[in-house]
Amino acid sequence: MQEKVKKKVDEFFSGFSKLELPKGSIIIQPEEPLIYIYNLVSGYVKSYSINDGGLELTINIFKPYSFFPITETLSNKTNSYYFEAVTDVVLEKAPTHKVHEFLKSDPEVLFDLIKRISIGLEGFMLRTQYLVRSNSTQKVASTFVLMARRFGETDKNKKVKILLPQTHADIANLAGVSRETASIEIKKLVDTGYIKVRKQIYTIEDFEKLRELSTLYYEDQPLPFSF
Repeated sequence: MQEKVKKKVDEFFSGFSKLELPKGSIIIQPEEPLIYIYNLVSGYVKSYSINDGGLELTINIFKPYSFFPITETLSNKTNSYYFEAVTDVVLEKAPTHKVHEFLKSDPEVLFDLIKRISIGLEGFMLRTQYLVRSNSTQKVASTFVLMARRFGETDKNKKVKILLPQTHADIANLAGVSRETASIEIKKLVDTGYIKVRKQIYTIEDFEKLRELSTLYYEDQPLPFSF
């Protein structure tokens, strides 16, 4: 988000209430009326679904200056997801209709939002390909690649630290595998030297090798990889 757009967003939400919530707080539940839209000031929030068997699947992880649940309100759909604080968070909330009016009134802010939604959609479509077509090794490896691209910090040695703490269960929920399978695959990646972990912070030692490991092949042709 450009600094100019950030200032406009800050100015708009400054007229409404601010919340500070601890890690693990459920912000929105499925089928809850979407009378507010939130701006994430600091921290991380995830959206996820739970199937009939109790399996959680992470849909998205929101970074600061994300609006949620924006797509559900714009499409006038009933919300099907949980929104939960992954870390301690600071949120600003405004009535849904006020946010819609704000977006309609400022093309620059609206275009920025559309751009960010489009980038997120591309990443989601790519991730869906892995969930449907790949094996467990590729699913877990691709999860680390996508996390690195969204939340990574690259040092002078080209090692990528993923700044968002992740448990084995978190990785499993993103990859669409069981926690046990995620643990096995993570151990393989650690043992082969592809990644290191310390206090739930993962560092990718060789991003290109991990990316190659994660690459899907379909009909003997590699799928395009962009995010």
